[in-house]
Formats: sequence, C-alpha cells, structure tokens
Amino acid sequence: MPKKVFFVNSLKYIIVSGASKGFNYVVLLYLAIGAFSEQYVAILLLLSLEQLLSLLLPLNNSHIIYSKTITTYEFITNKLISSSLIVLIIYVLLFFLTKQIAYAYFEVKTLIVYLCLFTSMIINAYMAYLTNYYKLIEEHDKALLIQALLFISFVSIIISIIFIDNKIIAFFVGKAGGLLIALLLVKILKLNKFKFKFVVLTLDEFKKMINLFSISVLGWVSGLGFMNLAKIYSTSEELVKVGYIINLCNVFLLISIGINSIYNPLIKKYFLAGDYKNTIGTRIKTLFIYLSIAGMAFLVFLLLNNVFPFDWNLKAKDILLVFPFTIVIFIFNSFQSVAQPFYMINEKFKTYNIINLAAYFAWGLIMVVCLYLGYNNFVLFLLLLHFFKGLFSYSYVIKFLNSNDYSKINRE
Repeated sequence: MPKKVFFVNSLKYIIVSGASKGFNYVVLLYLAIGAFSEQYVAILLLLSLEQLLSLLLPLNNSHIIYSKTITTYEFITNKLISSSLIVLIIYVLLFFLTKQIAYAYFEVKTLIVYLCLFTSMIINAYMAYLTNYYKLIEEHDKALLIQALLFISFVSIIISIIFIDNKIIAFFVGKAGGLLIALLLVKILKLNKFKFKFVVLTLDEFKKMINLFSISVLGWVSGLGFMNLAKIYSTSEELVKVGYIINLCNVFLLISIGINSIYNPLIKKYFLAGDYKNTIGTRIKTLFIYLSIAGMAFLVFLLLNNVFPFDWNLKAKDILLVFPFTIVIFIFNSFQSVAQPFYMINEKFKTYNIINLAAYFAWGLIMVVCLYLGYNNFVLFLLLLHFFKGLFSYSYVIKFLNSNDYSKINRE
C-alpha cells in the first residue's frame, strides 16, 4: 500500500474514531473541569467496571480472527456472539446476587446505571467486532460507517446531561440509548452481514481465548483498572490526577486505533505472502508515524504552556500539566502496538500472555518495593507499567523476526 494511501486511510479512522468515541472523553473532561469532580471519579470507576467485564466477552477478544488459520468468518462470528451472550447472562445474575457490594464500592445505588452499563457493554462489543471484521477484509468504508454510527452515543450523552441533573445517570443512560439507536441503524443498513445461529466456542478455541482474556485484563490494569489501585493506596488529589492521565490516554488510544486499522491487516497480508521486505518495512514506518505524532503532541504542549499561555482555570491547568506524561505513555504503547499483530497472526497467544505477565511481574515487584520504602507516586507507577509492557512485547518480536522460525515461515 502506498504511503499516501496508508496515511489517508489511517487519518480517516482517527477522525471518525475521534468523533464517535473521543468526544465522550471530552465530555468527561468537561465534568472534571466543572463542578462535578466526585461524579467524574465515580463515572471513571464505573467505566473501569464496564471495561473489565467487557474484556471477558469473547466478542471483545476478536483478535483471534487475525490468526493465519482463519480465512472464513461466519462460523467463528456466531461462536463469539453466542458465547458472549452466555457470559452476559452470567454477569446479570451475579450482579443481582452481589449488587449491595457494588452499590457500596462505587457509591452509586441506581439500578438503571448498571443495567445501562451491561447494555452498552454487549452492543459495544458487537460493534467493535463488526468493525474489526470489515478492517480485516479491507472493506474500510463499511468499518468507518459503523464507527461513525457510534457518534450517536455522544449526541445522546450530551442531551441526557442537559436534561438530567445526576450526571452519572445522564452519562450511562445517554450512552446506552445512543448505542441502541446505532445498533438499529446497523440492522437497517444491513451491515450485520452474518446470519445468527447459536453455536458456542470449542474447548480448543476457548483455550486460545483464555490467553486473550488474560492479555485484555492486563491491559485493563494499565488503563481504567489502574484507577481502582490508585483509589485504594493514593490520595484523593493524586487519584484525580491519575484519572486525567488515563482520560487523555484514551484519547490517544483513538490515534492508535486509526493507525492499526490499516497496519494490522497489511501485516497479516504481507506476512502470509512471505513478503519479508514489506513486513519489516511497514513495521518500521508505522513506528515512525507513532513517534512523529508524539513529537507533534509535545510541540502542542510547549506552545500552549509557554508560547501562547491562556488564562486556564485551576483544574484545566492541572490537566495540561499531566499532558507530557500522557505523551510518554503513548510512546511506550507505540512499541506494543506495532508488535501485537505478529503474536496474533502466528497464534502465539500463550507466548504473548506470558510476556505480558512477565512485564507486569517486573512492574509489580518494583511497585511493592517502592510502597514498602514509603514511596507511592502512582503517576510514576503508571509510566513504569507502560514502559515494561512496550519493552517486553517489542523485544520478543525483534528476536522472532531475526530468528530461523520467521525465515522458515517466510520461505513457505
């Protein structure tokens, strides 16, 4: 794929993802800057719950479809949907058995919030799967259209926030309502290509998925899940600061989604064709794009902070000051982003899981020692976690591409 086409298609995904998902995070930053700090933290913690539960849905671990052994998709799609519905039913049952514990921990005692959370979780998972499917078969217009429909949830959230005083209820009711409308439009536009038939994952497929579940949960720990760790051990001021960083990281994540939407299918195509030159070249060029974006983001920070200083309110200034930490995390994550497809294509799910576990073990050991010595800077802990993730995953891929294993696959 020519560089210009790669860049233009990636930019399309970044713009569409930014409009459909990124604006939701802008709404959260508005709540943080305004008079809703307590509700802002509660929303982030509830979103961390939604993200954790959704990561255990097979539909949200659809990277299995990048495996080199999967070339037809209808059967595996029905397995992922059916298995996800079973998991969702289990979630609902468990919630009603333990809802008082949830009410106490999240300090939100409104049932509709949790029901909307479950609704959003399953619809988001299905929409994400459809998007990944169309990306993989390189029908990017359809993938972009599905992502664009998610913009409806942002509009719905805004309307709810205007008319509902409790911003926690407003956010989750608006999000679920918008996603329901988007799902209906997917049906009307006939974008749900697969005819549903109830069939669950086999034991062998489920074993592969377990490694993907573990990888996803570990990813959650380094994102919204980190809020729960900070909630237990950090001060309330530092918890809010960590929330700002994670919120901004989610905006940067949309850039990664845009780039990887083009990068991942290309890597699979070149790899299976045995095209070593384009496989390596695309990886290097993509990493360069990531680092260039990070450089431009830092330049924007310098301009806002030094050249064109604005009369920021105190909370807005706090958000600006944590922006460099977000850029550093984005750089670390760039190395993991360009490495991940190589694990998925070669079905090295177990290997990728072990590497992630090793990275988290190294990070956890350092954090425990620091806490024991009385040092508890959770912003630094978050940076270290992403550093180890990027270092471990990228280093193994470099070793793999220079090994005889890859040479053999390349000759095949």
